[in-house]
Amino acid sequence: MENLHLTDHLALVAPISPLAADLYALIAADRVNLSRWLPWANTMHEVADEATFLTYAQGQIAAHQLWLAVITVNGKPAGMIDMHEKKDGHADVGYWLGRPYRGHGYISQSLQALEKLVFNDWQLNKLQILTVPDNIASQAVAKSNHYHRDARLPKHIPTLAGDYQDAIVFSKLRQDWLAQI
Repeated sequence: MENLHLTDHLALVAPISPLAADLYALIAADRVNLSRWLPWANTMHEVADEATFLTYAQGQIAAHQLWLAVITVNGKPAGMIDMHEKKDGHADVGYWLGRPYRGHGYISQSLQALEKLVFNDWQLNKLQILTVPDNIASQAVAKSNHYHRDARLPKHIPTLAGDYQDAIVFSKLRQDWLAQI
C-alpha cells in the first residue's frame, strides 16, 4: 500500500508492526468504549496481539482480501480504516479512532480518500457502512458523508458473548459519489 498524505498533518499509512505499540495504547486507553462497538477490542491484551493483527492484515492485503490503513495525525497512529468483504462490485468499510482524535473530521477525510480509491481507481459500485443502532457517532459519519440509510438487519453482527446485535446499513453508490465530486 502506498501512503496517502491527505493534509499536512493527516495521512493513511501501511499497517506495519512498528505502529503496534501506539495502536495498542489507544485501544487499551479506551477499551470499554471501543468494545461496545468493536468486539475485537477485548481480544487485544498486549502489544504483541496488535502486532500479530498487523502481520495478518499485511498478508490479507497482499492477497487482495483487505485494504487497511493506519490513520496518522502528525505522524502518530490515531486509528484505522479498512475496506473488507469486497465482492460483486461492493465492499464494507470499517473505522475507529482513539479518543484524543475524535471530533476533528479525521474519519470523514479518511473515508473520502477511501471513496476515491474505491469508486475512481477500483471502479466498485457501492460502499457500505454497518453500525449497531446505539453507535450514534458512526451513524453521524455515514450521514455527514452522504451515505443512504438502507436497512436495519436484525441480529446481524456477532458479539463476543456469542449473541448477535442488529445492524444499520448505510451505503453510497458510485453514481452518487460521481455526482458529488
